[in-house]
Amino acid sequence: MLGGWLCDVCPIKVAMSCCIGSTLVMEGSALSVLSVPFAAATGNAWILSANFFLLGCVGSALVSFTVSAACWSFPGKEVGPVLATCNGAFGMTSAALPLIFKLLHWQGKAVVEYSFVAACSLPPLAFLLASQAPTRPVEKSLEEIESEGDQDAALHRVRIQQWVAVIAAAVAQFLFSGANSALLSWIVLYSADELEDRSVAPFLVSLLQGSLMLGSFGASRYQRYFALWNLARFQVFAVLSGLLLWLPFTKSIFATVCALAWYGLAGGPLVTYCSTLLNQHCSPSGLQLAVINVGGNFGASAGPFIVGILMIKSGPSALPLTVSYAFLAALLGFGVASIERRWAESGELMGPAVGWVDGRCGTWQ
Repeated sequence: MLGGWLCDVCPIKVAMSCCIGSTLVMEGSALSVLSVPFAAATGNAWILSANFFLLGCVGSALVSFTVSAACWSFPGKEVGPVLATCNGAFGMTSAALPLIFKLLHWQGKAVVEYSFVAACSLPPLAFLLASQAPTRPVEKSLEEIESEGDQDAALHRVRIQQWVAVIAAAVAQFLFSGANSALLSWIVLYSADELEDRSVAPFLVSLLQGSLMLGSFGASRYQRYFALWNLARFQVFAVLSGLLLWLPFTKSIFATVCALAWYGLAGGPLVTYCSTLLNQHCSPSGLQLAVINVGGNFGASAGPFIVGILMIKSGPSALPLTVSYAFLAALLGFGVASIERRWAESGELMGPAVGWVDGRCGTWQ
Protein backbone atom coordinates (compact mmCIF):
# COMPACT_ATOMS: atom_id res chain seq x y z
CA MET A 1 0.00 0.00 0.00
CA LEU A 2 2.89 2.36 0.76
CA GLY A 3 4.39 1.66 -2.66
CA GLY A 4 1.09 2.38 -4.40
CA TRP A 5 0.70 5.63 -2.51
CA LEU A 6 4.26 6.69 -3.37
CA CYS A 7 3.53 6.02 -7.06
CA ASP A 8 0.81 8.67 -6.94
CA VAL A 9 2.57 11.37 -4.90
CA CYS A 10 6.16 11.33 -6.15
CA PRO A 11 8.10 10.44 -9.32
CA ILE A 12 7.98 6.67 -9.69
CA LYS A 13 11.59 6.49 -10.93
CA VAL A 14 12.86 8.18 -7.77
CA ALA A 15 10.75 5.92 -5.53
CA MET A 16 11.93 2.75 -7.28
CA SER A 17 15.57 3.86 -7.15
CA CYS A 18 15.31 4.52 -3.42
CA CYS A 19 13.77 1.09 -2.77
CA ILE A 20 16.38 -0.76 -4.81
CA GLY A 21 19.11 1.30 -3.14
CA SER A 22 17.67 0.43 0.27
CA THR A 23 17.80 -3.27 -0.58
CA LEU A 24 21.39 -2.88 -1.74
CA VAL A 25 22.39 -1.08 1.46
CA MET A 26 20.57 -3.40 3.86
CA GLU A 27 21.75 -6.63 2.26
CA GLY A 28 25.29 -5.38 1.76
CA SER A 29 25.61 -3.90 5.23
CA ALA A 30 26.79 -5.48 8.43
CA LEU A 31 23.20 -5.37 9.72
CA SER A 32 22.09 -8.19 7.46
CA VAL A 33 25.33 -10.14 7.67
CA LEU A 34 25.47 -10.04 11.47
CA SER A 35 21.76 -10.16 12.34
CA VAL A 36 21.39 -13.92 11.83
CA PRO A 37 24.41 -15.03 13.92
CA PHE A 38 23.60 -12.37 16.53
CA ALA A 39 20.04 -13.65 16.87
CA ALA A 40 21.30 -17.22 17.10
CA ALA A 41 23.93 -16.39 19.73
CA THR A 42 21.77 -14.21 21.97
CA GLY A 43 18.38 -15.82 21.42
CA ASN A 44 16.99 -12.36 20.60
CA ALA A 45 15.24 -12.28 17.25
CA TRP A 46 14.10 -8.64 17.37
CA ILE A 47 16.95 -7.34 15.20
CA LEU A 48 16.42 -10.16 12.73
CA SER A 49 12.68 -9.50 12.69
CA ALA A 50 13.19 -5.78 12.10
CA ASN A 51 15.56 -6.50 9.24
CA PHE A 52 13.11 -8.88 7.55
CA PHE A 53 10.27 -6.40 8.15
CA LEU A 54 12.15 -3.65 6.33
CA LEU A 55 13.12 -5.97 3.49
CA GLY A 56 9.51 -7.13 3.19
CA CYS A 57 8.26 -3.56 2.96
CA VAL A 58 10.83 -2.66 0.32
CA GLY A 59 10.20 -5.82 -1.72
CA SER A 60 6.42 -5.41 -1.68
CA ALA A 61 6.74 -1.75 -2.62
CA LEU A 62 8.88 -2.74 -5.61
CA VAL A 63 6.12 -5.09 -6.75
CA SER A 64 3.62 -2.20 -6.65
CA PHE A 65 6.06 0.04 -8.51
CA THR A 66 6.65 -2.59 -11.21
CA VAL A 67 2.95 -3.28 -11.81
CA SER A 68 2.12 0.45 -11.87
CA ALA A 69 4.98 1.24 -14.26
CA ALA A 70 3.89 -1.58 -16.58
CA CYS A 71 0.21 -0.53 -16.60
CA TRP A 72 1.09 3.12 -17.18
CA SER A 73 3.57 2.30 -19.97
CA PHE A 74 1.36 -0.18 -21.86
CA PRO A 75 -2.27 0.94 -22.29
CA GLY A 76 -5.20 -1.43 -22.19
CA LYS A 77 -4.63 -5.12 -22.87
CA GLU A 78 -1.07 -4.51 -24.11
CA VAL A 79 0.18 -4.83 -20.54
CA GLY A 80 -1.11 -8.41 -20.28
CA PRO A 81 1.82 -10.12 -22.06
CA VAL A 82 4.27 -7.95 -20.10
CA LEU A 83 2.83 -8.90 -16.70
CA ALA A 84 2.57 -12.55 -17.73
CA THR A 85 6.25 -12.57 -18.72
CA CYS A 86 7.19 -10.93 -15.41
CA ASN A 87 5.19 -13.54 -13.52
CA GLY A 88 6.88 -16.38 -15.40
CA ALA A 89 10.32 -14.87 -14.80
CA PHE A 90 9.52 -14.51 -11.11
CA GLY A 91 8.61 -18.20 -10.94
CA MET A 92 11.77 -19.17 -12.80
CA THR A 93 14.04 -17.23 -10.44
CA SER A 94 12.13 -18.52 -7.42
CA ALA A 95 12.96 -22.05 -8.54
CA ALA A 96 16.58 -21.32 -9.49
CA LEU A 97 17.72 -19.17 -6.57
CA PRO A 98 17.40 -21.86 -3.84
CA LEU A 99 19.75 -24.05 -5.88
CA ILE A 100 22.20 -21.17 -6.25
CA PHE A 101 22.09 -20.47 -2.53
CA LYS A 102 22.88 -24.11 -1.80
CA LEU A 103 26.08 -23.72 -3.81
CA LEU A 104 26.91 -20.47 -2.02
CA HIS A 105 26.19 -22.04 1.36
CA TRP A 106 28.93 -24.58 0.74
CA GLN A 107 31.40 -21.69 0.85
CA GLY A 108 30.81 -21.60 4.61
CA LYS A 109 30.56 -17.80 4.88
CA ALA A 110 27.27 -15.98 5.30
CA VAL A 111 28.76 -12.82 3.83
CA VAL A 112 28.99 -14.56 0.44
CA GLU A 113 25.24 -15.22 0.38
CA TYR A 114 24.26 -11.69 1.44
CA SER A 115 26.75 -10.16 -0.99
CA PHE A 116 25.13 -12.17 -3.79
CA VAL A 117 21.68 -10.79 -2.86
CA ALA A 118 23.07 -7.26 -2.79
CA ALA A 119 24.76 -7.76 -6.17
CA CYS A 120 21.40 -8.88 -7.65
CA SER A 121 20.11 -5.34 -7.01
CA LEU A 122 22.70 -3.71 -9.25
CA PRO A 123 21.40 -4.74 -12.73
CA PRO A 124 17.79 -3.57 -12.16
CA LEU A 125 19.08 -0.33 -10.64
CA ALA A 126 21.26 0.28 -13.68
CA PHE A 127 18.38 -0.47 -16.09
CA LEU A 128 16.09 1.82 -14.09
CA LEU A 129 18.50 4.76 -14.12
CA ALA A 130 19.00 4.37 -17.88
CA SER A 131 15.28 4.15 -18.67
CA GLN A 132 12.59 6.77 -19.07
CA ALA A 133 9.97 6.94 -16.34
CA PRO A 134 6.36 6.25 -17.37
CA THR A 135 3.89 9.12 -17.28
CA ARG A 136 1.20 8.98 -14.64
CA PRO A 137 -2.42 9.20 -15.92
CA VAL A 138 -3.64 12.77 -15.69
CA GLU A 139 -7.27 13.67 -15.12
CA LYS A 140 -8.76 16.38 -17.28
CA SER A 141 -10.46 19.28 -15.60
CA LEU A 142 -14.23 19.24 -15.44
CA GLU A 143 -14.35 22.19 -17.83
CA GLU A 144 -12.83 20.01 -20.54
CA ILE A 145 -15.41 17.27 -20.10
CA GLU A 146 -18.28 17.38 -22.52
CA SER A 147 -21.07 15.40 -20.95
CA GLU A 148 -24.70 15.84 -20.18
CA GLY A 149 -26.23 16.26 -16.76
CA ASP A 150 -24.44 16.86 -13.48
CA GLN A 151 -20.72 16.52 -14.17
CA ASP A 152 -19.72 16.22 -10.51
CA ALA A 153 -22.26 13.47 -9.90
CA ALA A 154 -21.19 11.63 -13.05
CA LEU A 155 -17.53 11.80 -12.09
CA HIS A 156 -18.31 10.65 -8.55
CA ARG A 157 -20.37 7.72 -9.89
CA VAL A 158 -17.58 6.57 -12.19
CA ARG A 159 -15.02 6.76 -9.40
CA ILE A 160 -17.25 4.57 -7.24
CA GLN A 161 -17.58 2.11 -10.12
CA GLN A 162 -13.80 2.07 -10.48
CA TRP A 163 -13.26 1.27 -6.81
CA VAL A 164 -15.90 -1.47 -6.95
CA ALA A 165 -13.94 -2.99 -9.84
CA VAL A 166 -10.70 -2.65 -7.85
CA ILE A 167 -12.19 -4.43 -4.81
CA ALA A 168 -13.60 -7.18 -7.05
CA ALA A 169 -10.18 -7.64 -8.67
CA ALA A 170 -8.53 -7.79 -5.22
CA VAL A 171 -10.97 -10.51 -4.12
CA ALA A 172 -10.27 -12.50 -7.29
CA GLN A 173 -6.55 -12.09 -6.69
CA PHE A 174 -7.08 -13.33 -3.14
CA LEU A 175 -8.74 -16.50 -4.45
CA PHE A 176 -6.17 -17.24 -7.16
CA SER A 177 -3.09 -16.51 -5.05
CA GLY A 178 -4.56 -18.35 -2.07
CA ALA A 179 -5.23 -21.45 -4.18
CA ASN A 180 -1.67 -21.44 -5.56
CA SER A 181 -0.09 -21.03 -2.12
CA ALA A 182 -2.32 -23.67 -0.56
CA LEU A 183 -1.34 -26.23 -3.16
CA LEU A 184 2.36 -25.46 -2.80
CA SER A 185 2.34 -25.36 0.99
CA TRP A 186 0.24 -28.44 1.72
CA ILE A 187 1.25 -30.81 -1.07
CA VAL A 188 3.70 -32.54 1.30
CA LEU A 189 0.97 -33.43 3.80
CA TYR A 190 -1.32 -34.39 0.93
CA SER A 191 1.32 -36.74 -0.51
CA ALA A 192 1.93 -38.40 2.86
CA ASP A 193 -1.71 -38.93 3.84
CA GLU A 194 -3.70 -39.16 0.60
CA LEU A 195 -1.11 -40.64 -1.75
CA GLU A 196 0.68 -42.46 1.09
CA ASP A 197 4.03 -41.68 -0.51
CA ARG A 198 5.88 -38.73 0.97
CA SER A 199 8.77 -39.20 -1.47
CA VAL A 200 6.72 -37.82 -4.39
CA ALA A 201 6.13 -34.48 -2.64
CA PRO A 202 9.28 -32.71 -3.96
CA PHE A 203 8.44 -33.86 -7.48
CA LEU A 204 4.88 -32.57 -7.18
CA VAL A 205 6.04 -29.19 -5.85
CA SER A 206 8.54 -28.82 -8.69
CA LEU A 207 5.89 -29.93 -11.18
CA LEU A 208 3.42 -27.33 -9.93
CA GLN A 209 6.00 -24.53 -9.87
CA GLY A 210 7.21 -25.44 -13.34
CA SER A 211 3.71 -25.60 -14.79
CA LEU A 212 2.78 -22.26 -13.21
CA MET A 213 5.87 -20.73 -14.81
CA LEU A 214 5.19 -22.28 -18.23
CA GLY A 215 1.54 -21.22 -18.04
CA SER A 216 2.57 -17.60 -17.47
CA PHE A 217 5.12 -17.65 -20.29
CA GLY A 218 2.52 -19.25 -22.58
CA ALA A 219 -0.05 -16.59 -21.69
CA SER A 220 2.39 -13.88 -22.77
CA ARG A 221 2.14 -15.35 -26.27
CA TYR A 222 -1.52 -16.26 -26.72
CA GLN A 223 -3.53 -13.80 -24.65
CA ARG A 224 -2.94 -10.94 -27.07
CA TYR A 225 -5.10 -12.75 -29.64
CA PHE A 226 -8.20 -13.07 -27.43
CA ALA A 227 -10.57 -10.79 -25.58
CA LEU A 228 -9.15 -11.07 -22.07
CA TRP A 229 -12.55 -11.02 -20.35
CA ASN A 230 -13.68 -14.10 -22.29
CA LEU A 231 -10.28 -15.78 -21.97
CA ALA A 232 -10.24 -15.32 -18.19
CA ARG A 233 -13.68 -16.88 -17.77
CA PHE A 234 -12.71 -19.81 -19.99
CA GLN A 235 -9.52 -20.48 -18.05
CA VAL A 236 -11.29 -20.33 -14.68
CA PHE A 237 -13.85 -22.81 -16.02
CA ALA A 238 -11.07 -25.02 -17.42
CA VAL A 239 -9.24 -25.12 -14.08
CA LEU A 240 -12.45 -25.85 -12.18
CA SER A 241 -13.35 -28.67 -14.60
CA GLY A 242 -9.91 -30.23 -14.16
CA LEU A 243 -10.18 -30.07 -10.37
CA LEU A 244 -13.62 -31.68 -10.42
CA LEU A 245 -12.32 -34.49 -12.62
CA TRP A 246 -9.48 -34.97 -10.14
CA LEU A 247 -11.71 -35.35 -7.07
CA PRO A 248 -12.74 -39.01 -7.67
CA PHE A 249 -9.10 -39.99 -8.27
CA THR A 250 -7.26 -38.08 -5.53
CA LYS A 251 -5.48 -41.26 -4.36
CA SER A 252 -3.92 -41.80 -7.78
CA ILE A 253 -0.43 -40.38 -8.24
CA PHE A 254 -0.87 -40.27 -12.02
CA ALA A 255 -4.15 -38.36 -11.72
CA THR A 256 -2.56 -35.95 -9.23
CA VAL A 257 0.35 -35.30 -11.59
CA CYS A 258 -2.03 -34.59 -14.48
CA ALA A 259 -4.27 -32.37 -12.33
CA LEU A 260 -1.39 -30.25 -10.97
CA ALA A 261 0.16 -29.86 -14.42
CA TRP A 262 -3.20 -28.80 -15.88
CA TYR A 263 -3.81 -26.45 -12.95
CA GLY A 264 -0.49 -24.70 -13.45
CA LEU A 265 -0.78 -24.35 -17.22
CA ALA A 266 -4.38 -23.09 -17.20
CA GLY A 267 -4.47 -21.30 -13.83
CA GLY A 268 -0.98 -19.85 -13.56
CA PRO A 269 -1.62 -16.77 -15.74
CA LEU A 270 -4.80 -15.83 -13.86
CA VAL A 271 -2.91 -13.90 -11.15
CA THR A 272 -1.93 -11.26 -13.73
CA TYR A 273 -5.36 -11.00 -15.37
CA CYS A 274 -6.87 -8.93 -12.54
CA SER A 275 -4.53 -5.96 -13.03
CA THR A 276 -4.71 -6.31 -16.82
CA LEU A 277 -8.52 -6.29 -16.89
CA LEU A 278 -8.61 -3.16 -14.72
CA ASN A 279 -6.04 -1.47 -16.96
CA GLN A 280 -8.14 -2.43 -19.98
CA HIS A 281 -11.21 -0.51 -18.79
CA CYS A 282 -9.66 2.48 -16.99
CA SER A 283 -6.30 4.04 -16.14
CA PRO A 284 -5.79 2.84 -12.56
CA SER A 285 -3.78 4.80 -10.03
CA GLY A 286 -0.84 3.33 -8.16
CA LEU A 287 -2.96 2.98 -5.02
CA GLN A 288 -5.68 1.06 -6.88
CA LEU A 289 -3.15 -1.36 -8.34
CA ALA A 290 -1.61 -1.75 -4.89
CA VAL A 291 -4.99 -2.80 -3.47
CA ILE A 292 -5.06 -5.67 -5.98
CA ASN A 293 -1.53 -6.69 -4.96
CA VAL A 294 -2.55 -6.58 -1.30
CA GLY A 295 -5.42 -8.95 -2.11
CA GLY A 296 -2.89 -11.35 -3.61
CA ASN A 297 -0.61 -11.04 -0.56
CA PHE A 298 -3.47 -11.79 1.81
CA GLY A 299 -4.44 -14.78 -0.31
CA ALA A 300 -0.88 -16.13 -0.31
CA SER A 301 -0.80 -15.87 3.49
CA ALA A 302 -4.33 -16.94 4.35
CA GLY A 303 -4.72 -19.70 1.75
CA PRO A 304 -2.35 -22.22 3.36
CA PHE A 305 -3.65 -21.33 6.83
CA ILE A 306 -7.31 -21.90 5.91
CA VAL A 307 -6.64 -25.05 3.91
CA GLY A 308 -4.37 -26.37 6.66
CA ILE A 309 -7.10 -26.05 9.29
CA LEU A 310 -9.59 -27.78 6.99
CA MET A 311 -7.13 -30.58 6.24
CA ILE A 312 -6.52 -31.15 9.94
CA LYS A 313 -10.26 -31.37 10.61
CA SER A 314 -11.50 -33.07 7.43
CA GLY A 315 -8.48 -34.88 6.02
CA PRO A 316 -6.39 -34.40 2.87
CA SER A 317 -9.47 -34.33 0.61
CA ALA A 318 -10.11 -30.79 1.90
CA LEU A 319 -7.21 -29.54 -0.26
CA PRO A 320 -8.70 -30.12 -3.74
CA LEU A 321 -12.19 -29.32 -2.44
CA THR A 322 -11.17 -25.92 -1.08
CA VAL A 323 -9.28 -24.99 -4.24
CA SER A 324 -12.32 -26.05 -6.28
CA TYR A 325 -14.59 -23.85 -4.15
CA ALA A 326 -12.23 -20.91 -4.68
CA PHE A 327 -12.40 -21.23 -8.47
CA LEU A 328 -16.15 -21.82 -8.34
CA ALA A 329 -16.54 -18.56 -6.41
CA ALA A 330 -14.39 -16.78 -8.99
CA LEU A 331 -16.45 -18.24 -11.83
CA LEU A 332 -19.69 -17.12 -10.20
CA GLY A 333 -18.20 -13.65 -9.77
CA PHE A 334 -17.32 -13.52 -13.46
CA GLY A 335 -20.89 -14.55 -14.25
CA VAL A 336 -22.41 -11.79 -12.12
CA ALA A 337 -20.05 -9.22 -13.60
CA SER A 338 -20.94 -10.37 -17.13
CA ILE A 339 -24.65 -9.85 -16.45
CA GLU A 340 -24.01 -6.35 -15.12
CA ARG A 341 -21.84 -5.54 -18.14
CA ARG A 342 -24.63 -6.57 -20.51
CA TRP A 343 -27.13 -4.43 -18.62
CA ALA A 344 -24.76 -1.48 -18.71
CA GLU A 345 -24.11 -1.88 -22.44
CA SER A 346 -27.86 -1.98 -23.14
CA GLY A 347 -28.31 1.26 -21.19
CA GLU A 348 -30.58 -0.27 -18.54
CA LEU A 349 -28.29 0.65 -15.66
CA MET A 350 -26.51 3.79 -16.80
CA GLY A 351 -26.29 6.25 -19.61
CA PRO A 352 -23.42 8.52 -20.64
CA ALA A 353 -20.96 8.98 -17.81
CA VAL A 354 -17.51 10.34 -17.17
CA GLY A 355 -14.73 7.75 -17.32
CA TRP A 356 -11.03 7.23 -17.86
CA VAL A 357 -10.03 6.76 -21.49
CA ASP A 358 -6.35 6.28 -22.38
CA GLY A 359 -5.24 7.95 -19.17
CA ARG A 360 -7.59 10.92 -19.57
CA CYS A 361 -11.02 11.64 -18.23
CA GLY A 362 -13.66 11.57 -20.95
CA THR A 363 -17.13 10.28 -21.77
CA TRP A 364 -18.13 6.69 -22.34
CA GLN A 365 -21.45 4.86 -22.82
